[in-house]
Amino acid sequence: MHLSHGYTTDGLRSYTAPRRLAMDNEKDIKQICAVIRNFLNYVLAHGVCPEYTTDILAARKVCELAEKELWEIVQLVQMLPGDFNVAASTLYGGRYAGIYVGDQAWAVNDDARGFVAVDQGFSVLEAERIVKTAIAFAGSNDMFLQAMEPDIKIVKTETKKYEVVGIERASIKTIEEYSRVHGVGSRAAYIKPLGVFHVKDWEGPGLEEEDMTDDEDSEHSEKSKPLADPVIEAYWVEDEILQHFFIGLKLELQVQELNIGVKFFDSIIGVYCSFHLALPNELVIEHWKEPRKSCYVLDGDVKLT
Repeated sequence: MHLSHGYTTDGLRSYTAPRRLAMDNEKDIKQICAVIRNFLNYVLAHGVCPEYTTDILAARKVCELAEKELWEIVQLVQMLPGDFNVAASTLYGGRYAGIYVGDQAWAVNDDARGFVAVDQGFSVLEAERIVKTAIAFAGSNDMFLQAMEPDIKIVKTETKKYEVVGIERASIKTIEEYSRVHGVGSRAAYIKPLGVFHVKDWEGPGLEEEDMTDDEDSEHSEKSKPLADPVIEAYWVEDEILQHFFIGLKLELQVQELNIGVKFFDSIIGVYCSFHLALPNELVIEHWKEPRKSCYVLDGDVKLT
């Protein structure tokens, strides 16, 4: 087992375990991390490979990090993209546009007739209140004036890979200000206060199948070199979600940009821990291909193998 820099154990915790093992609750995550930690303790106690003691100690320390981060990720996956992003998507033609049916007669709660409300997403009126409140509190004056115009639209859609480098939780003052603004409809008693998270570009989770020529590989290597001064971007998300963020969190998102300069995301492609590492042997499993038949000539006859 290759233990240099915790390569294999980091890959097991961050890549293999979430895909192969049940990690639906904090107890499951702690048990999985305990198995790895106990193995490392055994290796240390029996002096199996003393030349890797420093690396094993570092790998064991990551077990503590994994317990916290993997549980936060489980909760984030259930909470994202959050009310603001869903509302913006609803208003401006994202994936949530037109899916709300809670205001239809057939979807209204009526226990006497056995109807059950279908309450996914927001009505246009509710979405408008959420987005404009957010821009009023968190945006600039110019942005708010632009948000009142009728011709707001998505001008760019792209898949972005980010690493979280900064987190700004909502202040007590901000929470108090939001508490005075009530939403509409039965679902939202009040509009949730927003915080901000800051991100820089990330090279990605390393899950894609690589099949490049030498020239393409060289060009890809040049593009993937880190910039001296990485561009920092910021996104709004509810403070109740932001409490589960951590520095180093990796995100793969479908980002929409509006013509007033506001960005939002309505599709979460992937959420990864700070020590995420894709193992090469796992990529063989993810992108397995049946071997092709080969042929050879024997005594003038073509043979297939």
